[in-house]
Amino acid sequence: MDTRSLLSGIAIGAVAASILDPGRGARRRGLLRGKAVRASRVTGDIFETTMRDLTNRTRGYAAETRGWIEERAVDDARLLERIRARLGRVSSHPRAIEVEVQGGQVTLRGPILSAEVQDLLSAAAGARGVRSVINELEPHDSPDGVPALQGRGRVEGARLNLRQSRWAPATRALVGAAALAAGGLAVAYRRR
Repeated sequence: MDTRSLLSGIAIGAVAASILDPGRGARRRGLLRGKAVRASRVTGDIFETTMRDLTNRTRGYAAETRGWIEERAVDDARLLERIRARLGRVSSHPRAIEVEVQGGQVTLRGPILSAEVQDLLSAAAGARGVRSVINELEPHDSPDGVPALQGRGRVEGARLNLRQSRWAPATRALVGAAALAAGGLAVAYRRR
């Protein structure tokens, strides 16, 4: 008999004695049952949230791909909303920027930090349906003395940022699946 089997047997015996104890065993079994039910509920909630997130992301990417393939004309109101949605990802103060759209031609006006100008112009030009971008932005090296640039601005950043503090459920699932696959490959490779 090896040491691992002996220790496993002792651990199983201790757990069985604790759970089957006539005095306090019922309480311990009740606690274990409650923890199992809660773990099951939490796992189900996490799974449901992750699947909903994956489904929504898949639908979004499919719609985006269809839009690039079909290349329909985009009305100015929809194009304006597309550009406004992109501003928050590249500008710390997106409300300070005025966007005007006419026939696919986009005009950007207002105060902006100098470091954000190029990213903003690229984001606007990259929106599906934009024909040209006119830059009438007022770049500032710092927010000092510019009322529209006051307050703590926040740039959303890229959609998939693995260094952020909180991951979306789909990102967690994909990274977890990749880690499991890498671990499985490492074990399979090691056995060779």
